[in-house]
Amino acid sequence: MLAEVRTFNDSQQHAGSIQGWQQVYDQLGRGCLTSELRQLSGDRFQIFQEVLDKRVVQHGRSPKGRLCAAMSLGSPPVVQGQQVGAESVVLLRDGEEFVLHAPQGTHFFALNVDALRFARLAAVELSGEQLKRLTSVSALSVDEALLLRIRQRIHPLFRHFLEHADTISPAAEKMLEDELLGAFLDLFTHAGDEVRGRRGNFAVSAYLVRRSQELIIASGDTPLSILDLCEQLRVSRRTLQNSFQAVTDMRPVEYLRNLRLNAVRRRLIATSASEKNVGEIAVAMGFFHLSHFATHYRELFGESPSETRRASS
Repeated sequence: MLAEVRTFNDSQQHAGSIQGWQQVYDQLGRGCLTSELRQLSGDRFQIFQEVLDKRVVQHGRSPKGRLCAAMSLGSPPVVQGQQVGAESVVLLRDGEEFVLHAPQGTHFFALNVDALRFARLAAVELSGEQLKRLTSVSALSVDEALLLRIRQRIHPLFRHFLEHADTISPAAEKMLEDELLGAFLDLFTHAGDEVRGRRGNFAVSAYLVRRSQELIIASGDTPLSILDLCEQLRVSRRTLQNSFQAVTDMRPVEYLRNLRLNAVRRRLIATSASEKNVGEIAVAMGFFHLSHFATHYRELFGESPSETRRASS
C-alpha cells in the first residue's frame, strides 16, 4: 500500500502524484504555490487529503472502477458546474470526466472504493430511491454532523497508517477498506436530494466556463482567443466575461493566459534547455512579446521562466 506525505511548489507535480487519477492542475492564483498531499492507496481503496494555497482549475478523469467522494474542508469550490458547500459530498464514478474550480485555500478530503464491491453491498442495504442516487447524482446533500462523524471515524485511522506505513498488515488494510465502505453506505443512506447550484444565470455561467475549458483542451497547442470562444459558443464578449467572473472570479483573458502559462511551465519541466529554449516554447504557446511573457510568468509562479527547473539532457 502506498502511504506518503508530500509537499509541492508546482501544481502539476501535485496532480500527477495522486495515484490513479488522470488529471491536470492549472495554477490561476498568483505567486509561488505551496501545497501538501497526504495519501493512502490500497488495491481497492484510496484516501487522500490535499491543501493548495493558490486558486487552481483541475480537470481530468477519476480512477477506473472506483466510486469517489470528496468533501471540502476549506473555501467552497465549483465542481461539475455546481457550488459545493460544507454539507455537500461530490461524487465521481468509474473514470468520469470532471472540471473543478478550486479557490485559494482549497482543502479536500477524498475517498474512493471499489465500485463493484460497493454496489453489491448497496443492493442489499439501500432502498430503491437511494440506489437511484448511486448511479444518477453528481453530489449529495448530507447533514454536516454526519460528515463530521465520518471524518472522525476515518481521519484517526488515516493519520495512524500514514505515521506507521511500514507496519500496515493485510488485516489492517482490510479493516480500513471496510470502514470506508461503511462510510459510503452511511452517506447514501442519509443523503438528501442532489445538491443544486444557484439557478438561472449561475447555471448558464457554469456551462459556458465548462464548455470553454473543453474547447481549450481540445485545441491542444493552438491557443484560442476570446473571440474564438465567443464564436464557437455563440455568446457575446460581455456574457463570456460575466460568466468567468461568476465562476472563476477572473476575467476570461486572464484565465486563458494563465492556462497557456501553465502549458509553458509543463513543457519547460518536461524538456531540457538543449531541446527547446524558453523563447521557442513561449512562442509556440502564443506568447510573442517575450518581456510581457516573462513578467506574467513571474507574477503567476513566483519565479522567472529561466529559474524553472528543466529536465536533464
